[in-house]
Amino acid sequence: MRLLPAFVLSLLTLLSCTQLVAAAELTDLYQAEVDANQSQQAWQQAAFAAVLVKLTGSDAIMANGQVQAELKQAGNYIKQYQMAQRDGRHLMLVSLDQQKITTLLAQQQVPVWGSRRPDVLLWLSEKTLSEPKFVLEHQHPLRTALAEQAKKYGLSFIYPLYDVDDLALLNENSVWAGDWAALGSASLRYKAERVQNLLIEQLQDGSGQLQYRLTRQQQINGELVLQDFTAASMPELMAQFAKTLAGELSAQYAVNLNQTQTTGADATLQLTISGLQSLTDLVQLQKIFSSMLTVRQHQLVSFGQQQAVITLQLTASSDDFYRALALEKQLQPEQPADAGAANTESAATDIAAATSAAESSGTTDSGISAAELAMEQALLQQDGAAAVPSTDATLPVQNNSGTTLALKSSHYRYIKP
Repeated sequence: MRLLPAFVLSLLTLLSCTQLVAAAELTDLYQAEVDANQSQQAWQQAAFAAVLVKLTGSDAIMANGQVQAELKQAGNYIKQYQMAQRDGRHLMLVSLDQQKITTLLAQQQVPVWGSRRPDVLLWLSEKTLSEPKFVLEHQHPLRTALAEQAKKYGLSFIYPLYDVDDLALLNENSVWAGDWAALGSASLRYKAERVQNLLIEQLQDGSGQLQYRLTRQQQINGELVLQDFTAASMPELMAQFAKTLAGELSAQYAVNLNQTQTTGADATLQLTISGLQSLTDLVQLQKIFSSMLTVRQHQLVSFGQQQAVITLQLTASSDDFYRALALEKQLQPEQPADAGAANTESAATDIAAATSAAESSGTTDSGISAAELAMEQALLQQDGAAAVPSTDATLPVQNNSGTTLALKSSHYRYIKP
């Protein structure tokens, strides 16, 4: 009990900094848009490669020997396709078979980056003459090039509004000077997982040729870290930056789907989720866990008094799971309630009442019916169920940029979108 104040302090700090952390969800993770003006084999291979790069966050996947062999028969992975036109271009919209692709990567022990992607806030400035200027236009070549790279790697870039609130804290000169006190304060409102300050200028190299230089600034463990990229064009410059960032993020979030855990603490977790006001909320909660690559299987143990206990079988370590869970903004860690909450009898009463209400209203759908059956079965078996290890509050997980990602907890609150 003496550890509780420290836990509460860590929790309050986390929530004040990252409350409802925004995270993009890719809906086209296994889809690709490729040029239709090429042979069937060529567009099939292009789509195959594009999906693998998004799934792994790296072009290096195409150097894998088995992947190169499968590339020659990429048509076996095509699920459906259709022709489309956009901006005068003839495109082929291709969907790949998710199970076949993930099986291939799992067999090769290649980590897979799931559909939840952390938001990266970009402060983008350009020095064209003597004074730096914010890059505000959506169609600016720099932002267009970044959008192309975001699409390639599945990155989620967000940009500041540069409104009165932002400009009350900083300006072009302070951003160019790397004033991270101002940048940090202005960035809080966007609740991004990462913040990048990108400074672009045009220089001459030793031979007199014009070069673009990007200075990347970020804070790592409270220290300002700089990284320079140079290229002959803006698209090439943004490609270098995006490739580096995608490699960092995929290394942090990608999961080896063929990894097996033999120790109970890493293989199984039990979480208590509060704030579930209806069976529909419970179904949505189950969908969240079903969509997580780090979860192999989830099973409802009990449900009552707006609270569910769920057992999770993991595909990876608990650290991997909590890093992924930190991107689920509908689930926020909370202080464990006192023991002695909902018992089996009250839970069964809640289920019976909810089921009766749903049946009488005629609104029960197949998803909710399945949830009801699962709850009833779990509750009947609860007394004889074996004990499952539960992860109590521990220290926050830190990423390599010094940002708190997830507070390991056994208790979470469900927040409706």
